[in-house]
Amino acid sequence: MSIDLSIVIFTRNDADHLRRCLASLAANPPGCSFETLVVDNASEDDTAEVCRVAPLQIRHLAIPEETSFSHGNNLGLDEAGGQFVLFLNPDTLPTGAVLDRCLEVVQDGRWGLVSPRLTWADGSHQPTGWYLPTPTQLAREHLGRSARAVPLQDAGVTEVGWLMGCFLLGKRASIQAVGGFDERFWFHGTDLELCARFERTPQSVGRVEDVSMVHVGHQGWDAERRGKAHEALVQWLRRDHGAVSAEVVGAAAKLVEALRS
Repeated sequence: MSIDLSIVIFTRNDADHLRRCLASLAANPPGCSFETLVVDNASEDDTAEVCRVAPLQIRHLAIPEETSFSHGNNLGLDEAGGQFVLFLNPDTLPTGAVLDRCLEVVQDGRWGLVSPRLTWADGSHQPTGWYLPTPTQLAREHLGRSARAVPLQDAGVTEVGWLMGCFLLGKRASIQAVGGFDERFWFHGTDLELCARFERTPQSVGRVEDVSMVHVGHQGWDAERRGKAHEALVQWLRRDHGAVSAEVVGAAAKLVEALRS
């Protein structure tokens, strides 16, 4: 039987969130045929048991040794049988209405990757959908000439540079055509670099404005997490914009962090 949608959930030691995510999918399934693949990144909690007793059929892909977000999701992509693939974090509460609407959008050949709006658990807005952080864009941000996030619209689909990696939906063939995730990135920067590669194709990256999904996420980042995010940004800039731009941005990021502390 052909499958419309493969949902790939990469997870490590996050059984409680995974349980709620799978329950949300089971209670509010999409209207299309779908499969759910849990890529278990050497979890030491009861992730395997959550998959075994989940209220929907799960393909549990256990990885014996810890690996990166990019490698784990590429494994899921290789195993996926659906025409469309959704990379989904375990700390989300997806619903069929959100999935159906995003699938409707991505079937238009214009869109390479899409995501709904995101909210925190309390229902407040959570940003996703930013301009690509080119050296020019970053300079405009620091000078107060440009915002980081692409402004929200009342309806429709808004073209953005990149989306948060907790929900990335696209046609499997399109994602494979750009090469999947770059495994030189471990965790931070994985969503940025994948979205950015669609800029070189006829397809765009879009935020669907009329549906939203809860993503628990992290409302506050500590210095270590911010530092890793800066390192990934510099890594991406070095790859796509050259060493000089990367080093300048890296130095600016260190200065900003020093002033913050």
